Amino acid sequence: MQSISHSMGFASIKRLLGSGVWAVCGALALALVFTAPRPALAETAEELAAQYGREAMEQALQTKQRYDLYGIHFDVDKATIQPDTLSLLDDIEATLNQSPDWRLRIVGHTDATGDAVYNETLSLERANAIKAALVGRGIDATRLDTAGAGESQPVASNDTAEGQALNRRVELVRLGADAANAKRLVKAMSDYLAAQQAISFDYDAILEVVTKEDQQLALASSGTIALNRPDKVHARRSGGFADIEMLFDGETLTVLGKNKNLYAQVAVPGTVDHLIDELRVKYDRPLPGADILLSNLYDAVMENVVDAKDLGSGVVGGVECDSLAFRSNEVDWQIWIAQGDHPYPCRYVITTKGMTGQPQYSIQIRNWKTGAEVAPTDFVFTNPTNAAKVDLTNLQDSAELPTNFMTGGAQ
Repeated sequence: MQSISHSMGFASIKRLLGSGVWAVCGALALALVFTAPRPALAETAEELAAQYGREAMEQALQTKQRYDLYGIHFDVDKATIQPDTLSLLDDIEATLNQSPDWRLRIVGHTDATGDAVYNETLSLERANAIKAALVGRGIDATRLDTAGAGESQPVASNDTAEGQALNRRVELVRLGADAANAKRLVKAMSDYLAAQQAISFDYDAILEVVTKEDQQLALASSGTIALNRPDKVHARRSGGFADIEMLFDGETLTVLGKNKNLYAQVAVPGTVDHLIDELRVKYDRPLPGADILLSNLYDAVMENVVDAKDLGSGVVGGVECDSLAFRSNEVDWQIWIAQGDHPYPCRYVITTKGMTGQPQYSIQIRNWKTGAEVAPTDFVFTNPTNAAKVDLTNLQDSAELPTNFMTGGAQ
């Protein structure tokens, strides 16, 4: 029998179970994430451009980590920078040279005139044009990140010409060791997830384990999860050695071992949050993707964070994402979140620092759906295959690890 150490989960990582084994809480599952539009500004775009000063821009980037820059002009419907913008590019270059540890994200914004997809593409092309101009001035390209928000984050109403002008802007966001911004993005994602009445997604997970001979092994599984707040979950997981289905209807949890046609039931009346806690703590069967399903993900995952970083953009499964990294005393974790109006988690990785080999748990999410997109789901067990009922403790291979692996400190 192999002796294995393993780690998974976010909210659960602070709980040590048994012989020093970190529990699997499952998925945390963060793109430029934006919430509701900011209140309309009293000034016009022309007045804001006239009030511009390099010192004010630097102060805003230093204290607020962001600055809306008016006065950068482009040819109509193009990403060609007009000559009157060159002095502003000189100021950005000088600021970056003065603060060599800073990294900037350049975000293009448009008004709502025309097609939304076209506006998003144009805004990204304009952000890339500014980046190219700064790189041409000698700024290291790795210090610059770009994003195109299009018309999705207005600061004023698009119903007037003045509001449209305010929405046409270039936003500078200071990155690097920007803990405040990274935490803000997690909070925005948490709020988005909590606001969804129905969620479904597919996932692929990798659980790394370390044997007593210090060999690192990877166990792969795939599954699906459907949630209907506040008290219904339907999850499936296939890990090669087991094909498991879980149903929770607000009163009873059913765990079905489809490969052996056995099932177990336990009474767990309450919300999905309560179920996640019971599975993790009482039954040692954490639900993959669990943190995504919590009503307050932010508080669960940020409690013990000691460092946070915004790493810029990345691409996961063809989706452009914001990449954030966090540290606690026990684990490091990184998350990629889809950019745009639906900041869902695309991928996350948890690394346990205190174990030999620093094993990781990773999960990649696909086919994300919310609201009316979620297919109707049954949450009540009907036993169509005439499965035999057993006690949950006798339902073998229903956890993340095969029964031939032994967790804990017996290494």
